[in-house]
Amino acid sequence: MNLLNYTRRVESWQPSLTAGSRDEALDAILKHLCTSEFFDVNFELTHDGILQALIDREAQRTTAVGQEIAFPHARLESLTQALFVVATLDEPVIFDEFPVRIICLILVPASEPSTSLKMMAQISRMLMVSEIHAQVLAADSPALLRSIFKENNPRIDKPIVASDIMRPPRFSVKDSDPVSLCSHRMSVNHLQAMPVVDSAQRILGEITVERLFRYGLPDFFTKLKSVSFIAEFDPFEKYFEDERNTPAGEMMNPKTRTVPKDYTIMEIVFDLAIQPYTKLYVTDDEDRWIGTIDKGVVLDNVINH
Repeated sequence: MNLLNYTRRVESWQPSLTAGSRDEALDAILKHLCTSEFFDVNFELTHDGILQALIDREAQRTTAVGQEIAFPHARLESLTQALFVVATLDEPVIFDEFPVRIICLILVPASEPSTSLKMMAQISRMLMVSEIHAQVLAADSPALLRSIFKENNPRIDKPIVASDIMRPPRFSVKDSDPVSLCSHRMSVNHLQAMPVVDSAQRILGEITVERLFRYGLPDFFTKLKSVSFIAEFDPFEKYFEDERNTPAGEMMNPKTRTVPKDYTIMEIVFDLAIQPYTKLYVTDDEDRWIGTIDKGVVLDNVINH
């Protein structure tokens, strides 16, 4: 289905909005979108109730996605049909710590949680094209803004893929980094696994908490049923002997799961639920790491979205 099926011919296109803050911008967009005609159909909803639902969603995690774009959205129990509106601002407003000039606001019925994610996926792909991004910001009338979206024909019946839900790269180590750096970085950032990358940001392998924890244990230790007779033994003695000389490359598991950016949501769920992978590393056409997906990402984006 085409995205324009979820828009109103005038109210969904709001160029050159003026607002002093994120909440002022959301309030102004709703005042223009939710007319008396809207409330005649959605009579159980109120302006303040919708605004608060959007603010509550922002409190969970900002919907800013970079490049001055944000996707504030809300799932509403009594909404009869999903609605989309795009607004541009001459001066940015701050979403959390991110400046935003393009606001793509989405309202969906509570019974259609995947609709907003599909909308975001397609609009994101469209707006990441620098020429289209510039055209949207330069549009000075609702008709011109609408024509840009109509010309690029974003459809929401395409599958959700890895690039739509992945989190950007954050923590990693090089294969020459010592074990002490790996364990510290994982402990401080509460990581269960972390990739080992080369200078070109290609994935070489993965360091896991389990591997770090078991590294210093002698072989016989895992076979013991009781440790009462060796209570004074230091199970991590090997760490203190070898950690300065043990690089991450020696401890990593090279059998990591890298997937392309167009890997579908069904393939992602299968790998995380059925295959023995805790993380999927998304790579571009040159095998560079561009994002990470784990079960938490799927839950946050798909089920809790």
